[in-house]
Amino acid sequence: MTKTDLIADMAPTPQPFDPDWSEQTLLGILATDQEAPARKRRGRRIALAGLAASALTVGTAASVAAGGPDDVVRRVLTQFSEQPNTSGNGLGVLHDPELVAQFESENGVFAFWVATSSSGTVCYALSDGQWDGTGTPTEDQLEYGCGGQLWMGPNRPPEHLTRPDQFGGFFAAEVGLVVYGVSPYPRATEVIVEGDGVDRTLPVRADSLGYGDAFPEASQATSLTLTFLDAGGQVLGSKRVVAQVG
Repeated sequence: MTKTDLIADMAPTPQPFDPDWSEQTLLGILATDQEAPARKRRGRRIALAGLAASALTVGTAASVAAGGPDDVVRRVLTQFSEQPNTSGNGLGVLHDPELVAQFESENGVFAFWVATSSSGTVCYALSDGQWDGTGTPTEDQLEYGCGGQLWMGPNRPPEHLTRPDQFGGFFAAEVGLVVYGVSPYPRATEVIVEGDGVDRTLPVRADSLGYGDAFPEASQATSLTLTFLDAGGQVLGSKRVVAQVG
């Protein structure tokens, strides 16, 4: 037996061609709504407990640097919404992006923006150590996207992203601990952050109602209580956030 004969004997028996099966399979592939895969970044700590990995599409756009950081975020999100098959499609009119928080962490500068739209879609942009906080960030220094599902933690169903105050939480990682978010109370001016080894008050921004900072002292805390106050020091409400590794 020659080598050619041996290879021929080892070859699988060809299956008969089934045109009906082939046509149905092709139609099924073409009918599938395939969004572009999310672009992987070093950026973490996106949502209350992280955005569900398969629910958010992150796009690509030309690098932009003119204008201030808010202008860059607006252009990037607008370009993202104009790309085919992204979660930004059908965005409508994008409202002005607002800075939620910007601060130094062990990973570098953490900056987070949020933007709503006329369609009700909520979008975000994030730089977690890529941008140094000076000048304006470029597209390559931002992670961004719109809509999607929020993973809320173990034993809890995911939630659809519909409000800016769903973003944020208490995030623990090898390069530091951060707390950030958006107040659910429009009259909030401060938020008291308390937990094991933690007792600090953060200002709440008047525009985005955002707050945030690095919390190196929270290394022993497994959860934190956030208490929101108005300008007169009256308690508006509170919530508990559990440490998430991200």
